[in-house]
Amino acid sequence: MTLWKIISIPLALAIVVAVFSRRRRSLHHNLPPGPPGHDQSQVLGCRWNTFKAWNDLYGPVVSFFIGQQLLGTMEATIDLLEKRSEIYSDRPHHIMGPQASPQVKPMQIHESALLLNDLLTNTDSAINHSILRRYTASLMFYLAYGRRVKSLNDPLCMAHDVVEECDEPLRPLQWFRREPERQRDVNTNLYMTALNDVKKRMQDGAVPPCTTTYGIAKQKELGFSDIQLAYALSTPWAAGIGTTTAAFEIAILAMLHFPECVREVQGEIDAVVGRDRLPTFEDQQSLPYTDGFIKETLRWRSVLPTGIAHSAAEDNTYHGMFIPKGIPVYTNAAAITHDPTVFPDPHTFKPERFIETTDPRLINHKFGCFGFGRRVCPGIHVALQSLYIVISRMLWAFDVLPVVENGVEYIPGADDFTLGLVSRPANLKYRLVPRFENVKELVTMEAERATAEVGAL
Repeated sequence: MTLWKIISIPLALAIVVAVFSRRRRSLHHNLPPGPPGHDQSQVLGCRWNTFKAWNDLYGPVVSFFIGQQLLGTMEATIDLLEKRSEIYSDRPHHIMGPQASPQVKPMQIHESALLLNDLLTNTDSAINHSILRRYTASLMFYLAYGRRVKSLNDPLCMAHDVVEECDEPLRPLQWFRREPERQRDVNTNLYMTALNDVKKRMQDGAVPPCTTTYGIAKQKELGFSDIQLAYALSTPWAAGIGTTTAAFEIAILAMLHFPECVREVQGEIDAVVGRDRLPTFEDQQSLPYTDGFIKETLRWRSVLPTGIAHSAAEDNTYHGMFIPKGIPVYTNAAAITHDPTVFPDPHTFKPERFIETTDPRLINHKFGCFGFGRRVCPGIHVALQSLYIVISRMLWAFDVLPVVENGVEYIPGADDFTLGLVSRPANLKYRLVPRFENVKELVTMEAERATAEVGAL
């Protein structure tokens, strides 16, 4: 790096902060409180811990780098993003929703059987990450484009990089970078290729109903260009691959830290399902503790600890604090999911908190990782279905145990997570041990049936 670059970057930052500070003082004196400029360098590290500390110190709404707003309690988040959703609802169009979830259940059954079969034949935790990711990618691509992913070598799996690019707005001085522009060109080519592939298969009569066929049929009504349609179709799956895979791995981390809860899940599954078949969606209503365990993993450690950005469509105030139009507003999911007014004893892992609750905030899955208001994740129902069918089947088939290194059991740290918009356990290692003798026989049989059903897609 040249001397000029070394000098120019901090100089530019100082100028921008100074200009913004002057503008902020001139526009309004009642912006939410926040850290002084010299404290904001902490955002470059483990930002969710920093953000939680800011919310604890400054209150439910915090101003930070160049006026961005951070919501740190469930009350403030619901007040602004849900009760004022018409102001905070700016987001790209999407073509997905609850109507997509029933049609994908058969594919989730088949893909989860193939996933279990892959896990049976592998003993490497690092490879297990790829197995979980292939399941998620295949499901998302089937829903979006009417085709599966049989291998992570599939070019469309490169779209997972899109999720990490979403992290850029939180980093200072990203307008100096060229990588986002280059990535956008790559993404556009990728999404257009996928769209055109579906159009060709539609002409050949070789594509099942999917969100792309629906989007093409509605394109004129929506007023979308081809590029707009391609991006609208990509939004759910581009985000869903990383987030759902991370959610699986957070659940596995919880299994290692809370084995007593795992034993209760397995006892419930054994009582309801038995050992002669795999769990199905028809069993879900009879597995309340299993369902509570899954929801508690989403609360315990958030996949999206800094949430999904919103933007105010107009100037507004909240408890006397001024929130300017156009300023990014983030939800501090890591703080919201540990808000003691909503989740008593928030640092204790308690699946039972979700069983027979009457609190609508818990019933409606206000976990932060799915977003709030009109920006709630369009794939929430598909994601929850995937978590249920994979985790219930995994715990039916396997004991999830720590690896042994140098004669000592290794359990990854509960707070050792990757940085980025999507956060997952950083050093996840574990062993999968079949729970009973005929696991392999039953899983192999289900995988063969799945291959016969979906192998051509």
